[in-house]
Amino acid sequence: MCTVVHLEERMMLQGEDVQTLKQFGLTFLQAKVYLTLVRTGKSTVRNIAENANVARQEAQRVTTELQKIGLVEKILANPTEFDPIPLNEAVKFLLERREKASLDLEEKANLLLENFVSNRMKKFEEQKTAKFVIASGKEAIIRKSRMVVDRTKESCFIINGLWKNIGYASSLFKEQTIKALKRQVKFRVLTEKLPEEQSIHRIYKDCLENPNFEIRFLSAGLPAMLGIYDEKELLVSTCPEKLIADSPMLWTNDQALICAAQTYFDDLWRQASPPRNLFSTRQTLENLT
Repeated sequence: MCTVVHLEERMMLQGEDVQTLKQFGLTFLQAKVYLTLVRTGKSTVRNIAENANVARQEAQRVTTELQKIGLVEKILANPTEFDPIPLNEAVKFLLERREKASLDLEEKANLLLENFVSNRMKKFEEQKTAKFVIASGKEAIIRKSRMVVDRTKESCFIINGLWKNIGYASSLFKEQTIKALKRQVKFRVLTEKLPEEQSIHRIYKDCLENPNFEIRFLSAGLPAMLGIYDEKELLVSTCPEKLIADSPMLWTNDQALICAAQTYFDDLWRQASPPRNLFSTRQTLENLT
């Protein structure tokens, strides 16, 4: 008890004392008024306002709040007085209240995490439902295609259609392709035979030296332009005779269509031929670098 009295006697209305009580959950005025009462003892609202240097209306409001919290007791007298509970009891009470608030917050946080996981699982289940999206407009098509390549983790199987798409597509998606190859993504590109096959080393000079990149040619024109990504996503141009992004493109995660497209790709891949003199092509790349 002596220790408490000594502590109360030393208590001054310093900024750090107010800040300490604020950390316990009191407002600035609540901390200031309570510390004033601890210093002066039981007081009327008028004296509290004068000693705490606050407006009388504020002193009345704050003492009522402190009474509801349990830090101040109202004494029935004329005029009415307010008496603070001992500082050690107040500190103990505020610590317990803060601990309870922390436990409540932890419970709410756990509930938030559970709801988040539940929502993610629900979203994942929803994603299992087949979706079909049409991307229209050059910028939208290019952005969609780049996003798909960026999230690919294992494989990109691409049919470029007409040979004129080779250079154009490689330029559009050069950055995404190089990054994917660094992630060890396997690339297979099918296209119509180039008029000058030796130009392949200029078009794919940043890819041919990577063992995860393969390209093959078919003599006949390809009636499709599509991409299969991780066997989970499919992009199909609605007008394969045009340059990529010059016609609407269908995106889908429908497994039946992806399986059909993959079977089609594998069949064409077996029929296609790799670039002639690939060794000399890679040698040319080394000379260029």
